[in-house]
Amino acid sequence: MRARAAVLAVLVGTLVLSASLAAADSFTPVTLSITVASVARLHAPLKVTVKVGADPGVLDTREGPMRIEVKLASECGSNFQTSPGVTLLNRQLNPQPATGRAYSATATGSGRPNSYGTQTVCTFLEDTDVGREYANDESIQVKVSKPCTVAGSRYDAVHSALARAKRELRRARGRAARRRLARLVAKRQLRLTRDRRLGVAACGPGVPL
Repeated sequence: MRARAAVLAVLVGTLVLSASLAAADSFTPVTLSITVASVARLHAPLKVTVKVGADPGVLDTREGPMRIEVKLASECGSNFQTSPGVTLLNRQLNPQPATGRAYSATATGSGRPNSYGTQTVCTFLEDTDVGREYANDESIQVKVSKPCTVAGSRYDAVHSALARAKRELRRARGRAARRRLARLVAKRQLRLTRDRRLGVAACGPGVPL
């Protein structure tokens, strides 16, 4: 039976970031430190960072390159391939472990959630050649939120409208046109500030707006 990860999960702030520290088991001291926003927008990039650590010699039995793999899924499978969901990270670690030495590496990736609801961040550290799993974690959940998505989309639209108004102001000729566009820029700037505040309230400060 495959050994499951022992997990310490830490929530930093309210709806900000989820972080997890997972050890493969007591005989293979490999750790995964995972950082990801606890709330996400539908179809918007969701960033994840994984820091891998291992005691000296623990990864010496590997036969191929070590790879860190992360999916956002409704339910984690037995490995990365059988976890149905959106890939957030699938990368060969750099540097690779050196024989007999302690190991540390960090990898970052992102993916776009494609469905609403609470989903699990499924993380696997594997030997690429033989598929041996050295550590896994499924302790972190991310809520893909409709209110956050709506608020974020509204903010994006106003941000684009403000950028257009600023470009028009820079190109404007004539005092009347410049006054009109200056008022429009000021109005849209105020609306952007309001919509950013509403977006942060809906999503938390960990979600990019």
